[in-house]
Amino acid sequence: MNLAAARDDEVREAAARNPTLPVEAVARLVSDPDPVVRAIIAQHRLVDTQTRDRLYAQLAEEVKAGSIEAVVALEWNFLEPDWVCEEPLPARLMYLESPHVAFRRALARSRDLPPEAWQRLDVDPDWRVGRYAAMRPDVSPAVLERFVRESGDGGPFRPGLVAHPNFPREALPGFVNAADPRVRRLVLHDAGLPRPLLVRLAADPDVQVRRTAAGHSGLDEELLTVLLADEDADVVANAAANEALPVQGMCQILNAAGL
Repeated sequence: MNLAAARDDEVREAAARNPTLPVEAVARLVSDPDPVVRAIIAQHRLVDTQTRDRLYAQLAEEVKAGSIEAVVALEWNFLEPDWVCEEPLPARLMYLESPHVAFRRALARSRDLPPEAWQRLDVDPDWRVGRYAAMRPDVSPAVLERFVRESGDGGPFRPGLVAHPNFPREALPGFVNAADPRVRRLVLHDAGLPRPLLVRLAADPDVQVRRTAAGHSGLDEELLTVLLADEDADVVANAAANEALPVQGMCQILNAAGL
């Protein structure tokens, strides 16, 4: 209880994350002046639905009023209520209707939901919800391909969805025409890409695509020579480190560097 009353905002934030907080401490923190504390405590197991809705509505109003702290609390607080996954299935399914994305994200980390629940989560407007749902073992290849096409496969999630056993790897070459360079980069997960596609990717206008292309094992000497002349130093470095580069080419690089 003492920590919930601390003067330091960070101490109260840490207290709000404590799943074993007593009821009295939770009651105190739901009225905390710091928006981040209230955003955290809104996810606590002991907070009832009505109070939770009130806290989120309160924070939304503060955002409209121009509070940067409230924006941080709502948009940069990526904590999720892990306890949702411990709830019995009927209780968990109630969060399908939650207007609060953190609870839908937590629900999507389940692995025992019925098909109709997965169908809802697969098309959730929040990409993290869809990402968590797509990580389930029995997800369909079509869902994986659609998600990756629409949202890419980057971010803090490892391994990526392209590495999922159900991902249709034969679809990878088709990503070369994607408008999003993050999606085009995924083509390079295919070790057997035909040369015309490697030519396109080695000349891609996006530097991140070229950096990835420069490390592809299927590059020949001609394409590596092109990449070694790239304006981006990291593209050049990746091409120079490519195991497909002939020894003569490596020697030329070393000689040019005076090594």
